[in-house]
Amino acid sequence: MTYHIENGRVVTPEGCELNVAHHCNLGCASCSHLSPVFTRSFIAPETAAHDLALLAKSFRAQFVKVLGGEPLLHRELVPILGSVRASGIAPRIVVCTNGMLLPRMREDFWAAVDEVEISVYPGKEIPEEKMARVRELAADHGVTLTLLHYSHFRYSYSEFGTGDERLVRRIYSTCQIAHVWRCHTVFEGHFFKCPQSVFLPRVLDDVADPWEDALEITDDPGFADRLLAYLRSPEPLRACRNCLGSAGRLMPHEQRTRRDFRLPQRHPTEDLTDRAFLELLDRTPDADDGCAVDSAAEWRSRLSGTAAGPASASTTHHTPEGT
Repeated sequence: MTYHIENGRVVTPEGCELNVAHHCNLGCASCSHLSPVFTRSFIAPETAAHDLALLAKSFRAQFVKVLGGEPLLHRELVPILGSVRASGIAPRIVVCTNGMLLPRMREDFWAAVDEVEISVYPGKEIPEEKMARVRELAADHGVTLTLLHYSHFRYSYSEFGTGDERLVRRIYSTCQIAHVWRCHTVFEGHFFKCPQSVFLPRVLDDVADPWEDALEITDDPGFADRLLAYLRSPEPLRACRNCLGSAGRLMPHEQRTRRDFRLPQRHPTEDLTDRAFLELLDRTPDADDGCAVDSAAEWRSRLSGTAAGPASASTTHHTPEGT
């Protein structure tokens, strides 16, 4: 299914994303939202309410994914979730979290969401006795719990980028974030095709206009048509010169400090690209990126080294962004 206009609104077969906290309580290597190097910052509830209500006049998603950074750090998360619901932009609300703060969440949080997607990292698992309570609260409120267990990441960007326009186009055209998962992002009154085009310009030093890849959200009659053209455009974004899309080399998961987070990315795009996986993506757009599994047993096997390691397959896990 592709994008289309229905009753004056662009309809996507996937969702859109709202980053409510730009920092995190973890420092995951190659975080695609670059949260480990962002200062403590939150979206204002009134900003979220305004942007989503305005966008909802011209855009319809299947769900809104609320994430970060770590969204559970936001003290006004529940009112924001209420604004997401009230906007009518999508029938479902998904919160994507590393889960560390999930056992502290009150009943009003569970009443406000439809799904909680937990990214489980080595050494950062929720203790089983607390996880039992989380499962109980989710069941009581009819909330779906989805656990994705991470053993690896893919390099998400290059500090130096590339001038190879053909490589930039291949990275863009095979990008699962933009074209398969469609992680379209609402940020400060603008609509971005992917979160990387939001955050990379705000970290890299050589980007003159951080809004270059965005479409300003308006309520004029032509906005839906402009939005549809933007989503269908085959042209790479400015951020694609530094972004690795879905084709970055695999690295084992690890935690990094703010000081050393950017160091491994100080190589050209060519050095950080997984050429074999890029070729697979050319043939199989939804190939498994090799980072996460649903099964805790398979995850532990990967971590212990008893499994052969991540393999590219024909089915993909929707890798959570930035959490």
